[in-house]
Amino acid sequence: MNVPDRGEAADRHDLARILPAPGVPGMSPVRLQALEDSLMNEITRVPDTAATADPPRAARPARRIPRWSLAALPLAAAAVAAVAVASLGSGTGHGSDDFTAMSPVVEVRPATADGVAAFLGQAADAASRQQVPTAGPGQFVYVESEVGFSHQTEERTFDGPVRLDAVHKREVWLAQTPGRDGLIREGGDDIVLHGEGPADADPDTLASGPAVLTAAQVAALPTDPQALLKLIYARTAGQSPGKDAAAFSWIGDTVAENIVPPRVMSALWRAAALIPGVELVGDATDAAGRHGTAVAHVANGERTEYVFGSGSHLFLGERSYLVKTTSAGKAGTLTGTSAVLSRGVVDKKGEVPAGASTSS
Repeated sequence: MNVPDRGEAADRHDLARILPAPGVPGMSPVRLQALEDSLMNEITRVPDTAATADPPRAARPARRIPRWSLAALPLAAAAVAAVAVASLGSGTGHGSDDFTAMSPVVEVRPATADGVAAFLGQAADAASRQQVPTAGPGQFVYVESEVGFSHQTEERTFDGPVRLDAVHKREVWLAQTPGRDGLIREGGDDIVLHGEGPADADPDTLASGPAVLTAAQVAALPTDPQALLKLIYARTAGQSPGKDAAAFSWIGDTVAENIVPPRVMSALWRAAALIPGVELVGDATDAAGRHGTAVAHVANGERTEYVFGSGSHLFLGERSYLVKTTSAGKAGTLTGTSAVLSRGVVDKKGEVPAGASTSS
């Protein structure tokens, strides 16, 4: 007797009843953070109509403080980001209870513009006296930090209460040959830090060149604070949440995960003093629990602080928190924290320098 053909759809239905449901693929917290970072780079990137024929640049590495900082999130892009990132939200991710802790609420201490220029002048003087290693072509700059990122608690959207990840170790190897891949090691994952195309150290090129500069390119930055700030504004033109906040953020990015020569580091702090809205906060704490004095900038209700050692005036790390109550949380809710622990130069990715400096 011939058995009638029930059709492929009916066969699939029968198999679905017999076989167990497929698992939901998980994604580690670091990989999810990297995807969010790439997404936000694309959302906030200002198109260069004069260079539409050029291939897109690689995304910048994930910041210690989340690159999609609450202050930097454009309102117009929030809905798009929420839909796109929500599709990544199933699985372990940042929502895992063993990787997160409720965001601490810190004291929103008074901030003042009085004395900020003098303090950053002291930081500049202290930086000018430091000795730093030199990184050559083919080598890698190594930076070890303790970091804690924040994320939204519901559906991985960009609106709603935030939760801070448990502070954890982060290691970065930055390739010193343009175009060569580096490495980020964090949360048990290794992430390739894709190298960008060649770039020289000409100031005009640096104004619009690779997102991540090599140590040689950092060394070529102007040491006149006003000229340096002009270049920083050119590099960050069009970035959210605004001209001054983007420039302040770029200085923190450059200082935290690179090796900066003393004269350039000194100029960076003097340039920071020229940014409107930069203030002094009398007491702040980095991710390692070290206390110091901070210089800060507020954008969209979120304060970003760079913490300096009280006696040394050397950069220790960063933290960010809400200065007013919003949908993300109450005033004082910590949204990010970091502490730079060591730096050095190595010949291979994955190597740790034996004599890495424990200061900036």
